[in-house]
Amino acid sequence: MKILVKEDGEGYMARVRGSDNLFAYGFTKEEALDELSGVIDMTMDYHLEQVDIERRARQELMENRAAYAL
Repeated sequence: MKILVKEDGEGYMARVRGSDNLFAYGFTKEEALDELSGVIDMTMDYHLEQVDIERRARQELMENRAAYAL
């Protein structure tokens, strides 16, 4: 993966090449990169939460499979 930082209006846009959702704006390059780091952290947290929900659903199904059977 590659991080791209380009001038954008009165500031800078930082983004992860190949990912439509990983981008951030800052008035300086450093601010844009800091903001991008936060976006990446939030995205990772979201995906980890989704994995946890799916893991718990699977566990519930495995533990109670007979109750769900027709």
